[in-house]
Amino acid sequence: IILFAIFAAYPISQTFYYSFFRYDLVNMEYVGLQHYEQILTTPILRGSVLFTFQYVMVTYVPTLIIALALALSLNANIPGRSILRMVNFIPVVASWVIVAVIWKFMFHQNGLINVFLSSFGIDSVSWLLDEQTAPYAIIIPSIWKEVGFYMVIFLAGLQNIPRVYYEAARIDGASALQVFRYITVPLMRPTLVLASIISVIEGMKVFIPPFVMTQGGPAGATRVMALTIYQNAFAYNRLGRASAMAVVLFLVILLLT
Repeated sequence: IILFAIFAAYPISQTFYYSFFRYDLVNMEYVGLQHYEQILTTPILRGSVLFTFQYVMVTYVPTLIIALALALSLNANIPGRSILRMVNFIPVVASWVIVAVIWKFMFHQNGLINVFLSSFGIDSVSWLLDEQTAPYAIIIPSIWKEVGFYMVIFLAGLQNIPRVYYEAARIDGASALQVFRYITVPLMRPTLVLASIISVIEGMKVFIPPFVMTQGGPAGATRVMALTIYQNAFAYNRLGRASAMAVVLFLVILLLT
């Protein structure tokens, strides 16, 4: 309890407190709800909130679908399934910083992805410098890295379903789609809910990919809330505004979960 109070409860309460002040580590001036109003009215701050929600939806909906498909495939009795599970889980173990650096090189103007596209006669794409493509340069590595984690969660859920239900369904002549719809999905519901909650929390807090790959650019196209909080606090020394954004992020995650 003491450790929690020192390293969690106290900092969180201080963040709420500082959000009502214009604070730069030296001067402190009470401004009330001004920082919260700026979050809703300032284009940069509002844009970071909107992109964070976009990132969560475009990243984690495909991630959960792919992870479930992989889990269903690798739950079957196929040769080498242990090796295939391990291969799919390797990106999860890798450091996010290393993964982001590797993908940044791959998305470079002369990187591996453009070389691959050029073999099909497609012109090089400025992945990290174009406002239209930069978000996908963040989203694609995120999907690649996160799929294995949710695959393992879904595998655990599938292996907890008693086999007798599937045997009874086969005796009754149920199709594979009917088995999935009426047995797998209902019995996997707690696992699906858990994975959805974790994905929302992780997606709303994303920081390393945009920080390493784009620094929120170009023109704020990949600026997420966590990166905006970091920049306001440690680049611009606007700790009060950063605290207000942290409070908003905290409340949004709490509400969603």
